Amino acid sequence: MNTKPARKPRPYWHVDAKWMTSLILVVVLSITLLLFNLWQLTAEKPAVEILSTAMALAFSPNGLDEEIDLAAVREQIQASPDGLFHPLPGLPVTVREEEITNLSPRELRLYVFRQLAEPIYQGGVEGLAAQVGDPEAGASIVAAGRMLNLFTLETHRTLERPLAIAAALSGLLLIPLVIFSYRFGRLGCPGCVFVAASLPTALLLAFLSTVDPPPGATPPGGEGSLFAVAGSLVTNLIPLLIQTTARTYLVAVAAGLLLLLLALLWQIIWSVARRRRPAESSGD
Repeated sequence: MNTKPARKPRPYWHVDAKWMTSLILVVVLSITLLLFNLWQLTAEKPAVEILSTAMALAFSPNGLDEEIDLAAVREQIQASPDGLFHPLPGLPVTVREEEITNLSPRELRLYVFRQLAEPIYQGGVEGLAAQVGDPEAGASIVAAGRMLNLFTLETHRTLERPLAIAAALSGLLLIPLVIFSYRFGRLGCPGCVFVAASLPTALLLAFLSTVDPPPGATPPGGEGSLFAVAGSLVTNLIPLLIQTTARTYLVAVAAGLLLLLLALLWQIIWSVARRRRPAESSGD
């Protein structure tokens, strides 16, 4: 009669270590996802789009879709000796007639302010101010636009180091989590961590994407007020932020659910195989 040696019992402190590691990893992974999304938002394409929209809204108190007298713009272009329209005197922004032919008011505003957003992204508001001939005007631009420096190439590069550290720490914490887990938990515990770190934010982003301002609602102070401009900033920028960040959290949630599913399948297969063994042994 063959007897298998008794399996060494699992140390009880492994359970405590698993839960402590899980909680720490949830925090670290949440920070990693946040830093990764900030790094994505400060990449050139989304950052320039956010800067363009924010500045266009700041100069359009009645909204980006307010009608523009394009006929008057064309008259100024034709009267200009260089064939250019300068919508913001003193700033490096120009418009040619062929460039605005098929643009909507919103597209035209974004086109204009994108010409400011691109130098701001590369060199900050200080870089834009350096292109202005008037020192006083340049100083005013720097004073008024410091917040825009959040979405610059410098910010993007600054985020790379903490992101790399947080990602490496998340990877290192996964190792003891797997070691301290048992059987199916070696897949299930990392899956739970991924879901816990990403699902709340994913649900929040999903909720925000469905919220629309009440039709016809007038903010306090009426159109053109500070409240209206702030509300317009929120309603126009949130879709841009969600579009860039939602995918990361959805991928993290999907990865966590996949690990949980694999753990469940592993448990089912193991249970079925375990039940068959006694039957095969009795047949022998």
